[in-house]
Amino acid sequence: MSDTSIDPSTSSIEPLRELFYGHYRFQYLSAACQFGLFELLGREPGLTRKDVAERLGIEEQPARILLLGCTSAGLLRKEDDRYYNTAVSEPLAGKLDDIPAAFVPWEQQINYRPMFWFYESLKEYSNIGLQKEVPGDSPTLYGRLALDPAKETVFHNMMGSVSRVMAEELVQELDLSGYTHLLDIGGGTAVNATHLARRWPHLRITIADLPTVAERANRKIADLGLGDRVRAVGLDVFKDEFPKGCDAVLFGHFLEIWSAERNKELIAKAARAVEPGAGLFVATPLAHDDETGPDVAAALSAYFLTIASGEGMVYTPKEYEEWAAEFGFEASGRLHVGIGDIVIKGTKR
Repeated sequence: MSDTSIDPSTSSIEPLRELFYGHYRFQYLSAACQFGLFELLGREPGLTRKDVAERLGIEEQPARILLLGCTSAGLLRKEDDRYYNTAVSEPLAGKLDDIPAAFVPWEQQINYRPMFWFYESLKEYSNIGLQKEVPGDSPTLYGRLALDPAKETVFHNMMGSVSRVMAEELVQELDLSGYTHLLDIGGGTAVNATHLARRWPHLRITIADLPTVAERANRKIADLGLGDRVRAVGLDVFKDEFPKGCDAVLFGHFLEIWSAERNKELIAKAARAVEPGAGLFVATPLAHDDETGPDVAAALSAYFLTIASGEGMVYTPKEYEEWAAEFGFEASGRLHVGIGDIVIKGTKR
């Protein structure tokens, strides 16, 4: 009688096997999304392999491989010879600007090839992945995307989906009733500002961003009929001082892009722009104070270093509170919002 017990030397590699196969699983996911497989099975559940091949316009052998990988990864389930979406893949059948559907092309088209250079980026403390894989001469991803409208759209679909979710929760959780004029640093095309303006009709909001971004933001603000209370001003936040006259400052999904030194510089500018009693709000992806996770903090930190800016990462709330304290802001709480975001609050002494 043979021994059917598990060989310890084999079972011990299973956690590593999950990592070894990670990049294959993502390519199955990405290919399925590009083919529209999950949308297809959402419309016509229970198709056979032959049906899928015909609908996708590919040979049956490649279809067999695609279905094998998606089933193995838990993206599909197979009953007899028919295939169905699972709870994991069902959200991927949504619109391109929904969070699940927006993230896959962002990872595939923008991040996947540059992340090959992660090791070199760590060694050089520079975004080598951007330099090797993304055309252009801008030192950041954002500048280079302007040269590729298709990829820029992919990026904004992803960012827009994340910003909408955070903004919808931000307006419910963040109490701005005691403030009259909010300065939104790096506020982009006014996603947070317009949500907050609707929630707090007494509140004026000034967005500070690059001139070209500010121009687009002001067009959007005018279209929404909020021009009497919300406006965007064009400036370089690293070269220019912040506008004065506000009693609250918001950094929304902005400080994690940059180095600790630059962040201190920006918080110092915020402190110089406001009077005692003013509020400081840093909305950012969550990192545990003990630097043990979560996964999204690790993934985004690799992205900011290797691709986006060559210097940023997801910092801990404790770090933001310490930096703010250096420039006269006393910590006043934390709020969990969005999909794994946190708002660190402070008050100017």
